[in-house]
Amino acid sequence: MRTRAIITTGVGGSIGGRASAGVAAWLALGLAAAMAQPAPTTPPPATPATTTPAPATPAPTTPAPVAPPSAEAAPTTPTAPAAAAPTPPAQTPSAQTPPATATPAAPAPTAPAASVLPTDEAIAAAGFADEVTLEARPALVRKGKTSWDDLYGAFRTAIAELKAIAAREGAEMTGPPMVRFLSSSDDAVDFEAILPVKEAGKPASAYAPAAPGTTPSGKTLRFVHHGGYDTMEQTYDEIANHLDERNIIAEDAFVEEYVRDPDTTPETAMAIFIYVFPKTAPAR
Repeated sequence: MRTRAIITTGVGGSIGGRASAGVAAWLALGLAAAMAQPAPTTPPPATPATTTPAPATPAPTTPAPVAPPSAEAAPTTPTAPAAAAPTPPAQTPSAQTPPATATPAAPAPTAPAASVLPTDEAIAAAGFADEVTLEARPALVRKGKTSWDDLYGAFRTAIAELKAIAAREGAEMTGPPMVRFLSSSDDAVDFEAILPVKEAGKPASAYAPAAPGTTPSGKTLRFVHHGGYDTMEQTYDEIANHLDERNIIAEDAFVEEYVRDPDTTPETAMAIFIYVFPKTAPAR
């Protein structure tokens, strides 16, 4: 901002009286000199007036920059994207909750069934007509009757029912399933399907249509059949010849033990232990 100092001096009037021309001229000169001297003195105050604009110039500059920063600071605050971070964690816990329903309960029944079966080495080491003694163990027993044509189909159905009952009632399987022949005729066979279990301590009605019982026990001759059911008759012929040659009279109730699971083993790879209970001691 600029400041201007203007000093204007005006003198008007006349000098009355009668004076001499010299005095009047002297007075005029003196007055002119006196008037001329204050005129130069007035410019010095004008010079400081010119210095005052210097502080005035910074005054407008300072308020001008103050306004822009406040306008720029405002947009920075709304741009903070802190709200976007919480959204992903909300999905991660919900995605991890389903795996908590792990299903080890399904394989639980099958694990003991595989562990109680003899190994392939033990089956291969079994001889023909080995003398063995069976110990009585807790079991679930299911009686049945079938025709000769559907003999092994009925056995497998009865064994599957026993496994289902044991799983339902929490009876742990402890050995291969068995079938005991009770009696037979030309048309039908009476049998018992037997499933060894750790215990069957519940009321008998809990295991219906099966019942708590025990596995066969006593001194026996153990024979081995390898292969499917279609060659079973040949194995029994060999057993009969072995008994006849040694004059061994056997009980009617003989037992088959399915040492390889018939549900998961191909029929040609089946292995069955056959136990014969002699009434007389075998000849040596």
